[in-house]
Amino acid sequence: MKKLTSITVATVFSLLAAVNPVSASGMIQASGEFTATVDFTTLTLTPVDENCLLEVSGVIEFTGTLDGIAPARTRALVLASCKQVAVTPPGTFKDVFTSRLEFAGTVNGQPTVADITYRGTTFVGGDIEAVLRPTDGLKGVLEVKAIVAVGGTYAGLVKPE
Repeated sequence: MKKLTSITVATVFSLLAAVNPVSASGMIQASGEFTATVDFTTLTLTPVDENCLLEVSGVIEFTGTLDGIAPARTRALVLASCKQVAVTPPGTFKDVFTSRLEFAGTVNGQPTVADITYRGTTFVGGDIEAVLRPTDGLKGVLEVKAIVAVGGTYAGLVKPE
């Protein structure tokens, strides 16, 4: 009987752990969506050899586990000349980018302020593969699938500090 009770208790705990979004280390399973708003009035283009360094500001608005806004500053090395970049829409050429975000909102309902680095690649056509790496208020890594200058989805593990 003791063995059956132990197995039952172990099974119940494993089922609870499967549905509970917080792990033993305090990590939270996070997922949601975001929209990106770009302020093209802040756009600067600087030639770098035959490529172009693009810098621009904007705002990312998160919903889901992360719920809030994050002003952002993006730097992207676009694999085209600045002359080409200036006359074509975002996503026309491949680029590698880093954005610095200042997130303010909630994470799993808990008020949170954090710095986030958003780093990845924009492919021809505008698809983005990237990661969000929060610091100073939040830890973890979130995978991102997005469309340049539009937004997308995120998923991964985070832990408020």
